[in-house]
Amino acid sequence: MSWIDSMSVSLLEKDLDGLWVRQQAISDNLANCETPGYKSKSVSFEDQLQALLSDKGETKSGMIGGIEGVSPVTTEASDETYRADGNGVDIEKENLELARNQLNYQCSLQMASDEFSRLKTAISG
Repeated sequence: MSWIDSMSVSLLEKDLDGLWVRQQAISDNLANCETPGYKSKSVSFEDQLQALLSDKGETKSGMIGGIEGVSPVTTEASDETYRADGNGVDIEKENLELARNQLNYQCSLQMASDEFSRLKTAISG
């Protein structure tokens, strides 16, 4: 394990990965809001990370390995339709999710930047 392999860096990396996949799904949903029969996609990864963090018996190195094994899960809503042509995209909901996801991504980027700034300060003195 190197000095950069910390729990916070691993979590931030997975968080940014998951938020990026969610951003792509939201973009797909918005791009296909007029496509007949299109079903909206959603991405889940936070529950996997939460379950990993709640395991108190796991060692730090084992937990970091577990975090690296987490991957975002994309699901398609098969039962939701908002239009007569079978389209399942709610534009208002997608725009709200887009804004929330962008704020989460910016916050995670700032946290990663702060983490690396602290490491730089610790190394350079």
